Amino acid sequence: MDLNSDLFTVRTQESSIHWPTAQQIQGVSARLARMVKAGIRFEADGDYFNSGDLAYQIQEIIRTTAQLLKRCERDKA
Repeated sequence: MDLNSDLFTVRTQESSIHWPTAQQIQGVSARLARMVKAGIRFEADGDYFNSGDLAYQIQEIIRTTAQLLKRCERDKA
């Protein structure tokens, strides 16, 4: 999957909002998992700058996703 491509390509007839497909979301998830493995290899090789930066960025993605999920749950209630 090309991460530089437009992720928001699905448009419903009821909305003009472009939504990512399940396949696109799964693709990004798989790439993030591979990035974690690469970061672990960087760390094992002593490249603490790149491994630390990568770990921080991925943690930010997870934190932001968790906040979004909490907000969506609140909005349902």
